[in-house]
Amino acid sequence: MLSKQVVAGLRRRVAGLLEEHRVPGIAVGICDGTSMLWSAGFGSTRAGGGEPVTPETMFGVQSCSKMYTATAVLLAVQDGLVDLDVPIVEYLPEIRLNSSFEARPERVITLRHLLNHTAGFTHEAPVGSSYLVGRESFEAHCRSIYDTWLRFPVGHHFQYSNLGIDLAGYILQRRSGLPFDRFVRRTLFEPLGLTRTTFNAAEIQREKDRAIGHSTGYPRIPVRVPMVAAGGLYTSVNDSCRFMQFQLGDPVHLAEMYRLTGRERGYGLGIAVTRAHGIPVRGHGGGGFGFLSDIYWAPDARIGVVVLTNSTAHPFQWELAAEIFREVVPHRTPRKVGPPPEVSAGSLAGLAGNYSGSGTDQVVFEVEEDRGVLVRGGTRHPARFVGPLEFMIENDERFRFRDLDDAGRPAYLECIDDEHVRFRNDVPEAAPAAADGPWNRDYAVRAYGVREGTARLRKENRVYLFDDWRGGTVRLRRHRPGLYISATGEALDLTRTPPTYANIRLHQL
Repeated sequence: MLSKQVVAGLRRRVAGLLEEHRVPGIAVGICDGTSMLWSAGFGSTRAGGGEPVTPETMFGVQSCSKMYTATAVLLAVQDGLVDLDVPIVEYLPEIRLNSSFEARPERVITLRHLLNHTAGFTHEAPVGSSYLVGRESFEAHCRSIYDTWLRFPVGHHFQYSNLGIDLAGYILQRRSGLPFDRFVRRTLFEPLGLTRTTFNAAEIQREKDRAIGHSTGYPRIPVRVPMVAAGGLYTSVNDSCRFMQFQLGDPVHLAEMYRLTGRERGYGLGIAVTRAHGIPVRGHGGGGFGFLSDIYWAPDARIGVVVLTNSTAHPFQWELAAEIFREVVPHRTPRKVGPPPEVSAGSLAGLAGNYSGSGTDQVVFEVEEDRGVLVRGGTRHPARFVGPLEFMIENDERFRFRDLDDAGRPAYLECIDDEHVRFRNDVPEAAPAAADGPWNRDYAVRAYGVREGTARLRKENRVYLFDDWRGGTVRLRRHRPGLYISATGEALDLTRTPPTYANIRLHQL
């Protein structure tokens, strides 16, 4: 059990966060491998009213859903229902995916690719997304994924996406003959006694002891999440602890979930493997539809921590979880290992350029005489090369250039520590031009019916560009009439009405 002093300190800390960030409700839980150490609710289920939050109040946990879905897949593998390394076309014979890199990628993609986010998918589906929920079924949502375009060759690198996890859930539905939510209940929830956990949207909407999501600027947030397997789960703090206790038991058949190749941190099968104040932890975070949450456990210390909130107007859920780990887990500060020796990088000329993720996630690699500099968020970080295409910056972050062309220009810049990849994206100086069909026009992007921002399609000096509504600009190449592929692999489809970028609708202004 936790000491009275630790519990009193946590109560003060959480109550202070509730007031400071004006969050309606928070639920926190701490467990070990066999027992609940402490759990409590704070605030209310709804801003300005509702019921008091308790350890049994259900919250939307968004992307934490992914590790529950992955667990169900691993249990299905144990039962012989599916295989991690069989092409998904064996389970979905009608599936056809689009790729500018390879023919018939569905003959290569496996459940393993789906669960570890290396299949190449974008983040949103054409039907049912974070921007437009709609009323279509989970099956219709999953089948719409067949129309999407892959962002990179299958298996090339990690790129976080809802779509692979949803297809994995859909495969369970097809193979078992049961609705996905019912299959997971029978296979996972019922055996673990998770009576306050469900993927079923009708049950969620009927539930009286349920937190309501809150997000600034969005007066009405949908309860039903179309990406069911990737983000549709509701659960309570106490049930989350029971789930973690199952994981802390280290079932042999779940070992594949945690396995990383050649790194201590990264993403396994539906699960993140990282550190909290130096303590190795496993789990997942989730955010969206008015909720932010973190569910993580320290396997060596056999301690789990859950933080659930019903607001997205704060940054503290991970900070609070990490603080709790530091408070309750005995640990030693890892011995600091010196950096590897610097090596000659050779010619850097081809490495210089812009590298983009999504929206404002952009960095620049500059070359000054014979030295490299990474520019991120206006801050300049001298690059210290420790391998032919590998460098470190002052906080020990390590990066690697990948896939050089004949001129020595990389296609990607990868952060080795967390597998995050940015794409080469050299954008010319602006040269404003008159409207030309769909080009040189502004487009509104809406989420839940509320205008999220303004995008612009540009055609300047025969160069096609897309100004992202979240910030940043990416270059486009024409793949076929009406279809353009961005430097970051996203598809701009002008054959749809309205046109879409990354499967998100663009409404001309």
